[in-house]
Amino acid sequence: MAKFSFRKYQPLSLRFWHWLNALAILGLLGTVLLRKTFLSWRTNSALIETKLKEAGTVITPDLAKDIAVSIRNPMWDWHIYLGFALGALLVGRILVALFVEKRCPGVHALKSALALKEVPPSEKREAVHYTLVRTGYAVFYLATALMVVTGFMLNFKTELGLAKDLVGSVKEIHELMMWFFVVFVGGHLVGVVAAENTKDPGLISEMVHGGDPKNK
Repeated sequence: MAKFSFRKYQPLSLRFWHWLNALAILGLLGTVLLRKTFLSWRTNSALIETKLKEAGTVITPDLAKDIAVSIRNPMWDWHIYLGFALGALLVGRILVALFVEKRCPGVHALKSALALKEVPPSEKREAVHYTLVRTGYAVFYLATALMVVTGFMLNFKTELGLAKDLVGSVKEIHELMMWFFVVFVGGHLVGVVAAENTKDPGLISEMVHGGDPKNK
């Protein structure tokens, strides 16, 4: 096993979390895609107005918008449900780290960074790559926390009595985190496939069966 290999034993709880988390994030991104494309209220309200006008019925833009939003809402409810699921999974990840892995999420990246100065020159490139990937995971957890917190704030903005300006700022942060997930998911897939076909063959299958318990 290479010194800076990502092929480490993955306990069942972590593997279970990984795939559930992947489904939740892909589901969230999928609902955003639908909201911005096929179920966009702007596009559909204009379509509703046009089709009704062709049929001899004229409605106001506001009513067309209300109809378009009503069509979209059942789908967007799933975005909210998946958001709650992502929050629960984040708590679950912390519990797995503390009680199964016996370490805090993100600490591995810090340890790798601090150890870089002691790495021999011949291993420096591989060590830097390993540290950057670990740092990416640490940023992922931070982004997930921001996504969950801002999502909760938006969902309960009325109950929390948030000011309109604050809601706007929170929404901007929430959408920024969404773009982070788009980049992270793409980068993660490319990185995993590259590792699978170079220095870490078997990496993907080990996230299913766990790998060798000796490689912890």
